[in-house]
Amino acid sequence: MDRNTLIGIILIAVILVAYSLYNVKVAEERRKFMEEQLAADSTDIMKTQPSPPLLKTMPGSETEESEPGIITGKPDSSDLTEKLVKDFGIFHEAGTGEEKFVTLENEHLKIVFSNKGALMKSAELKNYVTSDSLPLILFDNDDNLTNLNFPTIDNRVINTRDLYFDITESGEQITLRITAGEGKYLEHRYAFDPQRRYVVNYTLHMVGFNDIIPRNANYISFFNSRKLRQVEKSKESENRYTAAFYKYKNDDVSNLSESGDDSESLSTSFTWVSFKQQFFNHTLIYPEGFTNGTVKSLENNDPGYLKTMEASFILPFRGSNDQQYAMSYFIGPNHYQTLRSLEIELESIVMVTGFMSWVSYINKWIIIPVFNWLEKYVSNYGFIIFFLTLLIKIVLFPLTYRSYKSMAMMRLLQPEITELKEKHKEDQQKFASEQWKLFQSAGVSPMGGCLPQLLQFPILIAMYYFFPTSIELRQESFLWATDLSTYDSIYNFPPGFTIPFYGDHVSLFTLLMTVTSILYAMTQTQFATGPASMKYMPYIFPIMLLGIFNSFPAALTYYYFLTNIISYAQQWVIKKFIIDEDALHKKIQENKKKPVKKSSWQQKLEDVARQQREAQKKKK
Repeated sequence: MDRNTLIGIILIAVILVAYSLYNVKVAEERRKFMEEQLAADSTDIMKTQPSPPLLKTMPGSETEESEPGIITGKPDSSDLTEKLVKDFGIFHEAGTGEEKFVTLENEHLKIVFSNKGALMKSAELKNYVTSDSLPLILFDNDDNLTNLNFPTIDNRVINTRDLYFDITESGEQITLRITAGEGKYLEHRYAFDPQRRYVVNYTLHMVGFNDIIPRNANYISFFNSRKLRQVEKSKESENRYTAAFYKYKNDDVSNLSESGDDSESLSTSFTWVSFKQQFFNHTLIYPEGFTNGTVKSLENNDPGYLKTMEASFILPFRGSNDQQYAMSYFIGPNHYQTLRSLEIELESIVMVTGFMSWVSYINKWIIIPVFNWLEKYVSNYGFIIFFLTLLIKIVLFPLTYRSYKSMAMMRLLQPEITELKEKHKEDQQKFASEQWKLFQSAGVSPMGGCLPQLLQFPILIAMYYFFPTSIELRQESFLWATDLSTYDSIYNFPPGFTIPFYGDHVSLFTLLMTVTSILYAMTQTQFATGPASMKYMPYIFPIMLLGIFNSFPAALTYYYFLTNIISYAQQWVIKKFIIDEDALHKKIQENKKKPVKKSSWQQKLEDVARQQREAQKKKK
């Protein structure tokens, strides 16, 4: 690796550090905004929501009041009816009841609904298990909360989470309904989509609500909160790829930060909002578009949980006697082809690329199609990664050859460069000018060794995003790695013991990646043209990556390990069978004899150098 290659790597590192600092600043601004927004929301709720009745514990009293719709003690029927009417108005009949459950199930999903609030109580993905081989339940009990909120003409605010719905099962459809007398009712209908896997069609149906919701209130508030459970081996790794996503109706897909708390106010129409984990997601879809929404992501430090996500938005109410909202839920895996088949751009959640958005195009049009093609012929994913790596290195071989050839030419010119340095050691501008003339006359580009390597850099970055989010690799074993989607630990340190910057385990593929990177760097330093001290710099980068990649998926470090091995093999083939250094040196000498036409840039460089020398002479 020559000096120019090192400079390129340092520039990339500087850009990444600057971007990280920028992210810290943006995160702080978002945090302040979120705190202000939460304070404002709390104030609004206090102004608009009725206060719950105080708990009464009068001496000798047999009745205690708590939350609306819940009566404790032994009240008589008239007191109960009076309280329900006071709290829920025309919905008072749904204000009390017994919680019941009903199940909607097919070959992919098992969803349990509660009549209390018409909630999705739990969701199980039947074809998957957790890292502990337990049934994969995305949410259960109080993990998921959904609430409809709307005003009534008698100045009440109804929250459907407080009401008990009547359940009706008809074939593969479940209906949960509350009535408001005189043919008025609100119902939720759920049924599996026969054409789309993991999709539950959801219809919100409101009849007679033109006489219930005031004419000046043309909206219904929808709120959904989810506590995301840890289902993978490493909470740190799973959290790294967990975020809330949303799709603007006439724009691109956006997402909240994957690290720390984040919040975003959505002032324009959006068609879906997704709570995405590393390999699974829970998405609410409404093609007509929600309006005036807020999406939040909050760290959850409870054992077994990743984050808590919230989405609140408005459904427009048009004052119709019969109003329906045709929505749907996707509850399933982050499988690229499955999400793409929905044709709503939900596949965008699979690979989050931050400011490197161009990487998604490499994965979309090159990596994923080749990966899927290999799946048809190879059953083991370890071998699929091997053949994928081999194909990529073969395609990029011309760049590898050009890079090696350029570095070899630079090495052959090294004695002449050393002579120029000694000759002009007191005049660096003159040395730079003469060195450039030497490169031009010899037909050598100083960037020839660096540029081809940088052109391969996008593929390495694309793989960095592809492997950790590919559900195909989840719980697939290869050699000693029991799960290619997470780190391959060959030794776990005692509980509570962690090496700073490294972790609490030893990943063998990461070690192999580091060792082969150092060995490959050793073969490159022989071509370095800079100071002797610079030759040791290529060894520092692999050691840094040892700590960074120790907790990354085995598939990724295995790929980088293979890349090093194949690169070394290609270099040996080029040196042994393709490049004749004697013939190359002869060609350089022939190039020197040819007249060299100065470029405009070279002429400007020489003019600047001449002006600097003249200025220095005048000072003396």
